[in-house]
Amino acid sequence: MVQTQIAAFSLAIGLGLTTIAQTAQAASFTPDPLLSPSAETVSETTIAQATPQTRRRIAVLDFDFASTGGSYGGWWSGEGPSKGVSDMLTNKLVQGGNYIVVERERIQQILDEQNLGQSGRVDASTAAQIGRILGVDAVVVGSITRFNLEEGSSGTSVLGVSVGGRRGSADVRLSARLISTSTAEILAAVESSGTAQQRGNSVSVAGLFGQQSNTSGSDQILSEAAETAVNQLAEQLNAQANLLSALPQTVPAVTAIIADVAGNQITLNRGTRDGFRSGMVVSVERVTREIKDPTTGEVIRSVTSPVGQIRITEVDDRSSVGTIVQGSGFRVGDQAVPVQ
Repeated sequence: MVQTQIAAFSLAIGLGLTTIAQTAQAASFTPDPLLSPSAETVSETTIAQATPQTRRRIAVLDFDFASTGGSYGGWWSGEGPSKGVSDMLTNKLVQGGNYIVVERERIQQILDEQNLGQSGRVDASTAAQIGRILGVDAVVVGSITRFNLEEGSSGTSVLGVSVGGRRGSADVRLSARLISTSTAEILAAVESSGTAQQRGNSVSVAGLFGQQSNTSGSDQILSEAAETAVNQLAEQLNAQANLLSALPQTVPAVTAIIADVAGNQITLNRGTRDGFRSGMVVSVERVTREIKDPTTGEVIRSVTSPVGQIRITEVDDRSSVGTIVQGSGFRVGDQAVPVQ
């Protein structure tokens, strides 16, 4: 009994001394608000470090379209199903917010510059090549497998005025593939379909002042069917965003040129529209000799020597700014090739 009381008394003294020491230590340390981050700042920093940039750059190429019969008239003001579906899908993916989607005008510009006109079905290898030039991580290629419109009408004629019930149905079916630009691997293959029906009255006046009127609304039901199919396609592609974000980012196959040198700061003439991004490392090379075709005088090969490397720190649509990682003697006009 005595031994138990002594042990308890000793434990109490030990706890008391520990508490006193902790209190004294806390009292003797006053954090400097200028040096010590607040709890809110620490939390924001932790979140920023733990949350990588998961949104990846993708491009939607024109859908392949071979008429499957039926009729689509002047749908989308004569633009045609191929570009119409591709534009609509681009807008839906932008609205989804899971990807950074390249502008369609930029895609056409690159195709024209590189003489990569889209003729027929684009295979995975060609799509990957186009994607690397665009500086995107994946390319969406697709096909319109069905784009049909059927119309019918029935009615009677009363005193020269034809009053009829007009019926129409539209059927649109799409398929698409999400292709990695770094490996040309098909990451996902998706399909969708959409239908729309119209049942309404139309009035056609024949022989009266030589005029006729017809309000069939065929373009409207085709548009509604296409939108339904595109919405389904966008949902399925958005569901694949995590799969794409887990892959290494693609290095754009585009060469930049140094536009300005200011001490340790180098400005390049390429930006986000070409796939350049913050954190990217580029190798700077200088052209030392040009080899020309003796028959045409055209430069067929450039011989370069390494100057150094820079890391991109700032980037906008048309330019990038980086700091020197290694090397010296950088000049305006030197080439900058992305390496990682």
